[in-house]
Amino acid sequence: MKIEKILLLLMFIAFALYGCGGGGGGSAPTGTTGGTPTDTSIDFSLFPADYFTSYNVSADLTGNDNKGSTITGRITEQLQAQTTFMGAAALPVVAQTQFTASNGGFAAATVTSYFSTDASSRKFLGVSGDVVTASSSSTFVIPQTANIGDSGVMGTYTDNAGFVTSVTWRLEDGLNGNAKLVILNLTMNNAVVDNTLTSTYLIQPDGTRLSVEIVTLNVNVSLIVTLRGTY
Repeated sequence: MKIEKILLLLMFIAFALYGCGGGGGGSAPTGTTGGTPTDTSIDFSLFPADYFTSYNVSADLTGNDNKGSTITGRITEQLQAQTTFMGAAALPVVAQTQFTASNGGFAAATVTSYFSTDASSRKFLGVSGDVVTASSSSTFVIPQTANIGDSGVMGTYTDNAGFVTSVTWRLEDGLNGNAKLVILNLTMNNAVVDNTLTSTYLIQPDGTRLSVEIVTLNVNVSLIVTLRGTY
């Protein structure tokens, strides 16, 4: 895989890791093929319990692309002290990423995600980093909890190259008392789809992440990448 393609992957993952944490070691799927449907009345937390207080994790992802390369990566995320982003008070989470392809390609990047400080009306404000910087043109409150079947919009974000990304979320049945938090990023370039990214997290009611699957599609380079990990 060429370095440029891995850099594109890092840019996509910057949005994928908006606040759900990276995947842990291994390559387990994000759900089960059988089990008991989860009660739709259960409230599921959409963030880990310590995300806005003391979050500090390191995680591994493994997968492949449609060009025949195996990809391995590592992500370290840590909450930083309150700051400002685009003139607004914000809680920053710094994510350091490294990815290696089986044919020798390598890339690394640091991306900071910014969230509003009000826990009762939490919003994702945007990201800054050495691969991409994107700020919101519109944002919506991310609920603290949700039920299976719920969905919503996080916002629309414009990066430093003029690409516009809309981010939505939905909660699906994860079976056996769990749920799947699915985050879809759709990025447009001059009103034409450039890439999509779907992140699926298997979660428990308290927000604990059990596993993750990230699937990216970049139209211009015909690249599909699938990464999986367990916590």
